[in-house]
Amino acid sequence: MIRLAWFLSFCTGFVSLSEEILWVRIVGFAFESTPRAFAQVLTAFLGGIALGALLGKRLSERKLATPATAAWLLLAAGSLLLLLPTLIASIHQVPLASLSMLLLILLGATLKGMLFPIVHHLGSSQGDTLGRSVSRTYFSNILGATLGPLVTGLLLLDHFSSGTSLQLLGLLCFLAALPPLSFSLKDGRIRIASAGLALGLAGLLSFPALQSAGSLLMHRLAHTEGGRLRMLIENRHGIVHSVATTGDEDTVFGGNIYDGKTNIDLIRNSNMIDRAYLLYGLHPTPKRVLVIGLSSGAWTRIIGAIPGVESIDVVEINPGYIEMIRAYPHLAPLLDDPRLKLHIDDGRRWLRRSHAQFDLIVMNTTFHWRANITNLLSVEMMELMRGSLAPGGMLAFNTTASYDAFRTAAEVFPHAYLFRNFVYAAEHDFRQQLPYLSERLQQFKLNGQPLLPATEAYEKARTQLATIKFIELRQIADIFPRPLQTVTDQNMITEFRFGR
Repeated sequence: MIRLAWFLSFCTGFVSLSEEILWVRIVGFAFESTPRAFAQVLTAFLGGIALGALLGKRLSERKLATPATAAWLLLAAGSLLLLLPTLIASIHQVPLASLSMLLLILLGATLKGMLFPIVHHLGSSQGDTLGRSVSRTYFSNILGATLGPLVTGLLLLDHFSSGTSLQLLGLLCFLAALPPLSFSLKDGRIRIASAGLALGLAGLLSFPALQSAGSLLMHRLAHTEGGRLRMLIENRHGIVHSVATTGDEDTVFGGNIYDGKTNIDLIRNSNMIDRAYLLYGLHPTPKRVLVIGLSSGAWTRIIGAIPGVESIDVVEINPGYIEMIRAYPHLAPLLDDPRLKLHIDDGRRWLRRSHAQFDLIVMNTTFHWRANITNLLSVEMMELMRGSLAPGGMLAFNTTASYDAFRTAAEVFPHAYLFRNFVYAAEHDFRQQLPYLSERLQQFKLNGQPLLPATEAYEKARTQLATIKFIELRQIADIFPRPLQTVTDQNMITEFRFGR
């Protein structure tokens, strides 16, 4: 009985924390990766554990803390997990969808929380070994709770979708119910029959029907903005997808948030790609470039067309973008460029480890209100990037309309100016280079051919870009309704106080 309790305690911890990992991903994806997603999931999860512990205590007081009760709770938890992808897909667009998801989290955590007092009751020995038996049962739970997120987060999500992973956890609950179910039946023939029945049920619910149902979950949750979902790539690093809209360009999403377009044409400029073309007008001789965040690859493709660029280091946290870029013929050659060095890593962590100096650091940052964006927008990150610039180097990054991020850059760099939603910053005043921009744009080449042909339309686009006016921080500060503040690792103001 004691070893059965250890087994059940381990399985409960494994499934519970694995499910929490998956819920954080699903809720974050469904509601655009806002910082509150993790807090909401954790609140519902802990609330369910507390409620389940209370109900489990009452079952124990009524002498119902038996292997049979544990088996039925595991079967109920497994059934819910198997149904979750369908339930989530059905409710994600209804009113109060967020609340509905939290109730599902609460229900799942309650079922597994009820098991905890029961397994302690089953694993407790009377007398002087009571403390030891309780601690071993608890240790088994901690071991499962530690191993679950590691297996799920690092292995399971690299081979299966989030929905399928939920269903695999459901099957695990069914299998975990076999020992207590068998233990509660005295007749050996009934044990064998019940075990065979349960295993047969688990087999019927497995692939391919199981996987096809689970894999559709994120497709149902993915934003398409009225277009057609072209591809969705899910791995342990996150989820990226692209949407085919009007015209011959696609929109790219990262974590279900707009992350760029596949356009590189200056005339079309649907993704404000002119901000990338502007780089060569502000730095005449960029040789070594660092790009933090690959996304669709459009920006890096433009940077590769700048004459004289010798190396391009790209740091991207999700290799799914690489797979996506290969699907677009006008972007795919970027991946075969011998100057390109791809690093699958966190941008800030990589920069800390690197001692290289760059002429350009480009960071087409995601929205300032998303979870963990402080890592890229804080004054500490700005100082780190300033230290990685070669003499005469320049930083360009996307504020996504956060004037606090603009203020932060101005704290670190003596020259920081705004064009559209991009800040261009350096130790020197680079604006005097603008008159040469139109001439330099004619030198852009891709595959040996001019990127901007000598036509009237492109000449007009070049001239317009060369006559842009930068905005200074004081112009914003004078009219902004509140004092602008510096973003730090501690205050995280773009995510919380002044976030979405």
